[in-house]
Amino acid sequence: MSPSKRLKPVQRVAESKEQKAARHMGQSRKNLQAEEVKLNQLKQYHQEYLERFETAARKGISASQLQEYRAFLGKLDRAIQQQEDVVRTSKLNHSTHQHDWRKQHTRTQALNKAVSRFQTQERATADRNEQKETDDRNQRLSKA
Repeated sequence: MSPSKRLKPVQRVAESKEQKAARHMGQSRKNLQAEEVKLNQLKQYHQEYLERFETAARKGISASQLQEYRAFLGKLDRAIQQQEDVVRTSKLNHSTHQHDWRKQHTRTQALNKAVSRFQTQERATADRNEQKETDDRNQRLSKA
């Protein structure tokens, strides 16, 4: 069996692994984007709530209302911090999947190049053999 044919199963496995890594990378990118959207929404809601608080404070609010606003803003701050942690984790996850895909992609490219080189060599050998057979046949015909 020719070297290029022996490498074909390895090449298919590498391509399959690369596709799987690409799917994981794509999913991790979507997850990261979704988590970033959630973080932005929380920050936007925090800003809107803060503006409402300032408006209410200018009009005058009771001590209990002030306490409720502050407590809720504190909860929003904690939620934002937690979501920032989730975004950081998602970024690390995406970076890991990106690295895995690059590694698989490089391996697939190397195998594709190797198979291509072997196929080129095999074609050249087959062409030389065919030319030799043609030359031998022509030589025999010219002697006869």
